[in-house]
Amino acid sequence: MDLILVRHGDVEAAAGLCLGQTDAPLSAAGFGAMQQLAATWSGRAPRFLFTSDLKRAQQAAAVFAARFAIEPLTDARLREVDLGQWDGKRWEEVMGSDAARYEHWANNWVIQEAPGGESFADVIRRTGAWLSSLLASTGHDDLVLAVAHAGSIRALLCHALGLPPARAFALTIDHAHSARVRTRNGQFEVSYVNASSFQLD
Repeated sequence: MDLILVRHGDVEAAAGLCLGQTDAPLSAAGFGAMQQLAATWSGRAPRFLFTSDLKRAQQAAAVFAARFAIEPLTDARLREVDLGQWDGKRWEEVMGSDAARYEHWANNWVIQEAPGGESFADVIRRTGAWLSSLLASTGHDDLVLAVAHAGSIRALLCHALGLPPARAFALTIDHAHSARVRTRNGQFEVSYVNASSFQLD
């Protein structure tokens, strides 16, 4: 299987916002960036197009759905990390009004969930479940495109690379950029990460 992971474009939200599962839409610039990325695709169309159920990912996936005339398959397991009570607030506000819990979370984010939210380990588990179900339902030469978020893409790449979750932020995942993961003989191969254009054979 060949899996192409795409992070949605820039969103219509204030800078410095805790943007986990807060359902912000793509900005005009973010939509334009997705169109530019889609225009770099060459070769066969993907067999499947998956997307997170959050609006910004769905709007980004719609660009590819139109290009390939394919129906997106929505899966909540591809969502961004849930920041719970902090979601939608400014980080500055959280650090000021909830300093003790923020500091504890910041030092233990892999296993410590945000208040009322989830930890990165939770994201690892749910994206891993999605990946397992995908591997079980696709053929050896299938090409799959999935539109998701920085957190969920990092989690999937941790699975593929065998990277410890604490090293997830060593991976740069920019808006409207792509990564490519292949499976060969039961092993993962990561062809590229954080590319501004598709690099397809």
